[in-house]
Amino acid sequence: MTSRAKKRIVLPSRPEPPSVDDILEDVGGAAPSDPVFVCDLSDDSLIPSEEPSSDRDKTYLQSCSYVQMNNRLKEAQMELKEKYQELASSGMKLGKVIEELREAAM
Repeated sequence: MTSRAKKRIVLPSRPEPPSVDDILEDVGGAAPSDPVFVCDLSDDSLIPSEEPSSDRDKTYLQSCSYVQMNNRLKEAQMELKEKYQELASSGMKLGKVIEELREAAM
């Protein structure tokens, strides 16, 4: 008999998978900056270039499209806020100029 047959290693049993409540508690306690929740789609290599072959691929592509659109909407929202502030300040300046012209005309 070889020494290999004599030394039989007994592996511990596998732990039970976590329950749904355990998973939800774990996800709820994670920080927003956790790498699992960060999706950087600026690298187009993550998005398959060929046609999706399964429902899972289609869902993944839809998710990627949603995240990209959401990022574009956030950028547009910031741009609109800036333009609104510019217009508001221009309106205030215009109001002051009109008031000065009215006073000068009297």
